[in-house]
Amino acid sequence: MIDSLEVLTAASSAELRDAVHGLRRHWTPRGPEPVAFFTLGAPSYLDLAPDPDSALYQRRAQASRPLLRDSFDWLYTRLSKLLGEHLGAPVTYAEHLGLPGFHVWLSAAVFTKPVAPLHFDLQYQSISWPPGTDLTRHISFTLAIRLPAAGGGLNVWDVSHEQFRHALRKGWVESVADLKRFHTMEYVPYTPGRLVIHSGHTLHQVAPSARVQPDDERLTFQGHGVWCDGRWLLYW
Repeated sequence: MIDSLEVLTAASSAELRDAVHGLRRHWTPRGPEPVAFFTLGAPSYLDLAPDPDSALYQRRAQASRPLLRDSFDWLYTRLSKLLGEHLGAPVTYAEHLGLPGFHVWLSAAVFTKPVAPLHFDLQYQSISWPPGTDLTRHISFTLAIRLPAAGGGLNVWDVSHEQFRHALRKGWVESVADLKRFHTMEYVPYTPGRLVIHSGHTLHQVAPSARVQPDDERLTFQGHGVWCDGRWLLYW
């Protein structure tokens, strides 16, 4: 199930975009030179999940927290309020993990074919959680801030991680990519200022844009949440 929630106006989205670009010296390059894909903040799927024993994620999470809080406290406050109202439960930020942060794809990194990996959001499996955490209750969210002129969004397939594990045990599939043959895809378009929320346990993929212009950019604010002792703990 995909939910959508308005968080920002067009004007505040534009202001947020300018603020993120004002911190460009703090962006972390991802990929080989010439780099056109960056993050601002510490995503666990990149800095922790590939090597859970590494201290890289914790270093980056703690180093980026003051900068993100000082620069975007209004956004974190608004997100926790609106998301809490939408979910019907308190929303807070996990103090031992990275704050929700930003993906920045400059024009050269915006792809026009479905080359992004198909995946389930399972990075929480590499994290130590406090007592009372229920890892069967998980959310992922993306707030589009700026999109290419041709648009952007999310590809979603009607299959859960549990269904994938069952198919794998039965020998019906060998990889996540095999699921595309048996399940229907839905394209979920993003709109700047609107938050898209899903479980993270439904197969999904960053959708390509139909075409790319020289001044295009795909800028999103993202994170996840797990249920813990009567509240949602957000992280990235």
